[in-house]
Amino acid sequence: MSVNNKTDPIYRILVRISIVLFILFSSWLIWEHFVKRPPELKHYLTANTAFKDKNYDLSLEEYFNALKYNKLDVYIIEGIARSYMELNQYLEAKEYFYMAIDLNPNFAPAYANLGVLYDRQKQYMKAVSYYKKAISIDNELSEGMHWLDRLLYDVRETPPTILERSKYIEEQLKLPLNERVLSVPQLDEEQLNYEK
Repeated sequence: MSVNNKTDPIYRILVRISIVLFILFSSWLIWEHFVKRPPELKHYLTANTAFKDKNYDLSLEEYFNALKYNKLDVYIIEGIARSYMELNQYLEAKEYFYMAIDLNPNFAPAYANLGVLYDRQKQYMKAVSYYKKAISIDNELSEGMHWLDRLLYDVRETPPTILERSKYIEEQLKLPLNERVLSVPQLDEEQLNYEK
């Protein structure tokens, strides 16, 4: 004689317990992820999303909102600096990059992005020194963008790494002044800043 699982009282109790546990666990995850999330994290994540969407005014505003909760978070401060840099407000960007470095002298993305900033300002020797400093702290930066980041940022062609860029600048600076090609606007625009 075969027993139908659907009519078995123990089976029905186990199914109901499983459903209740699933609902409780899902509710807890939603609570932890969305409701209980600290406000600085909400602002920080909103800022990162706005930055990735190239809405730099909003990213700057949200990074500042996050900074109100934690004035010593190097990631928030560096996010402010990157936003200022993308808005071409270089003095403000430098101030916040240096603030991040003062808080954490081993925070390699701040050095890498300072290199990008000086590169954009055509201060090539400073750019090279910051690129090298970043690589000496975190050699992974020399590998460039991860394929997943390229997918998220919709970057179809691999931009030059800071290692490649620093070598290129050094080679160009060795040439006579009239033979140097240090800036190609179309290529320069493809150089992304570094986020970690």
